[in-house]
Order: sequence, then structure tokens, then C-alpha cells
Amino acid sequence: MLGIRGMFWNPAVDLASSLEEWMDQTVEDMLRAMSPQVVPTGTFAPLVDCYEDADHLVLKVEIPGLNEKDLDVTLEGNVLTVRGERRLEDGEKKGTFTWMERPYGTFVRSLTLPDTVDPNTITANYTNGVLEIALAKRAEAKPKQIPVTVGQKTLPAQAAA
Repeated sequence: MLGIRGMFWNPAVDLASSLEEWMDQTVEDMLRAMSPQVVPTGTFAPLVDCYEDADHLVLKVEIPGLNEKDLDVTLEGNVLTVRGERRLEDGEKKGTFTWMERPYGTFVRSLTLPDTVDPNTITANYTNGVLEIALAKRAEAKPKQIPVTVGQKTLPAQAAA
């Protein structure tokens, strides 16, 4: 087959060339995606875990690199809000980083609490980069144990008299 300028056209060569260009572009895109990038400072939302047992609801907020003066925990109605700011350490400058993945700047995280918690019994403790907030449950919200009798029929109090 004759192609442009009288040369023979070989579809296999064109396919191989196209495949090679596609592979080169794919590898470049992957390397660009993995290259160091500077994450801008600003706002971010810290990660929160929540678990409960019979007596408490416990929140764990992951915010390493803060001082207690950088944290503000408030309760308004049934909305618990954690605010703070993660700053660069003394001597660090934003422009000197080669790689920056941890977010810096202010953060706010608000969580609506269930009515089962007692707002007067909240404690907050910041240890090893994790803020743990414990909220006691109201007495009426705690599970009640119901006794079970075996083989006896219980009568109401009035019927027994």
C-alpha cells in the first residue's frame, strides 16, 4: 500500500507508535499525580470517631500538632463544636517545604448530639494528637436490666394481697 509521498504504509507500525505515545502519556500522568505538591493552608475538617457504651458517648477527634490553647470546645443546645488552628512551627516557612500533606490553618467541626447525653457532664482531654470528648448519658437513657424469673408465675402486687 502506498501512503503519503509514495512510501509504504504499515498499520502495525502506526499502531505500535500510537500505543507507545499512549503509554508515555499514561506514565507521565501517573508520575505527575504522585509528585510532591504543596497543600494550601486554609480550613480543613479533622477526622472524628464516635463510639458509645452503656454509660457514655465518646468522640475522638484527630488533630495532631496543636497546643491546648489552639483548641476551643463549645456546646450550644445539642450541637458540640470543636474549633482550632494548626500553625506551622516556629522557624518553618510555607515556601521552604518540598512536600506538604498535613493541612494547616483553621478548622471547625460541629456535631449534633443525641438527646440521651447529659450536657453537664462533658469532659475533654487532648493526648498524643487526639482530642477525646466524653459525654455521660442521662440516667433515663441508660439501659435498664429487667429481671427474669424461671418457673414461677408472679402476681401483680394488688392481687397478692
